[in-house]
Amino acid sequence: MKARISHGFSAVILAVCFVWIAAFSSFASVDGALSEAGESVISGWAADAEHPDKSVPVVLCVYTDGSREPQELVKVTADQYRTDLTNSAANGKHAFSYKVDWDKLEGHSFMIEAYAETDEGRVRLYGSLRYTKKEAAVTVAATGSGPSGNTGPGSKETTQDTARRGALLGIFETTAYCTCKQCCPNGTALTYSGTVPKANHTISADITKYPLGTKLMIGDVVYTVEDIGSTIVGNRLDIYFSTHEEALDYGVQSVEVYAVE
Repeated sequence: MKARISHGFSAVILAVCFVWIAAFSSFASVDGALSEAGESVISGWAADAEHPDKSVPVVLCVYTDGSREPQELVKVTADQYRTDLTNSAANGKHAFSYKVDWDKLEGHSFMIEAYAETDEGRVRLYGSLRYTKKEAAVTVAATGSGPSGNTGPGSKETTQDTARRGALLGIFETTAYCTCKQCCPNGTALTYSGTVPKANHTISADITKYPLGTKLMIGDVVYTVEDIGSTIVGNRLDIYFSTHEEALDYGVQSVEVYAVE
């Protein structure tokens, strides 16, 4: 009886191994890579070594502005001819390209991945590419000698200087503060750096990541790191407002933060 059970168990194990090996073999036969992510085209190639005359379907996915969840952009077929594929991919008709209009996609910075579709599932192609939308020079709020009045983050004013938006640093959680007696009854009106805080200029940050004096852009406004806070750690910022009402109105917001070139 034990021998029969053992024999049956062994047969099951062998069957499972056979299915697993068959699936792995199918996955392993698919090869390919992303080649380019330019201003208007995403391209690459994919081929099935066991079926060289078969065109492989490919799914292009994008991660937007550092998100962890990919968005499926489009499904294409790797059936275009490329001379450099004649040796590595049989007849060379295993390239794909997709004309993309980045301006129609929400976000600023994108990471692109590609997956070949097989009967057993998706196989990721080699490599990942990045594309960042080009930005024109942006007019930003200039820093004055005193408070800017009733204006909040992202609001535009008459300016004297211009700055260029740099790389996206990420999506930050932002809060608001002021130095009124209600909020700081025993505090000082000066920032950690010793300056007088100004609206549309002063910001609190984690100075281990963004040292005092660092310029950060939110919307079209350039802020300067001049202050710190006990809860302002990592990708968190505290924006200075000139009145208590403005700080309350701002609340808590998740915003894109950029470096300044």
